[in-house]
Amino acid sequence: MKKNFILIVISILLSNCSNDDDNGIDCQLFDPAFPSLYIKLVDSNGNNLIENGTVNPEEITLQNGLGFRFNPPNEFANPDSEIREFDNTIELFIPNESTFQYVIKLNDTETVTLDFLAELTKIPCNITYYTPTGVVYNTQNLELREGSSLEFITDIEL
Repeated sequence: MKKNFILIVISILLSNCSNDDDNGIDCQLFDPAFPSLYIKLVDSNGNNLIENGTVNPEEITLQNGLGFRFNPPNEFANPDSEIREFDNTIELFIPNESTFQYVIKLNDTETVTLDFLAELTKIPCNITYYTPTGVVYNTQNLELREGSSLEFITDIEL
């Protein structure tokens, strides 16, 4: 009788530890990566306008969109590191929508309007997010590159 009781208790404890609904992933410990979206402001020669001082990141404001953050140079990265592509860029927060627009005021005279397309992505533990798939600026489709896993960047030529 004691053996049966012990077996029942052990089986209950073991069954509470597993989660077969999410392919064995413990959702309480699951820490997924989410996409990031960066824009780089460049001139016709491809020069970064924030890096060369043409655009002051302190003057940038948002007129429409979820939010943004200036991404300064990474002082600890190697000069030839892939992460350098994100130096002096603007990170845009991605809303949970398939289409969204950002209106970014760069200074007193210049405003940039960007229209984005995004695709719903579902991952384990009932988590969803939107991954950017396209961007339009001045009626032109821009290239949206994946810099590294789930980090997307596009160049806006001013």
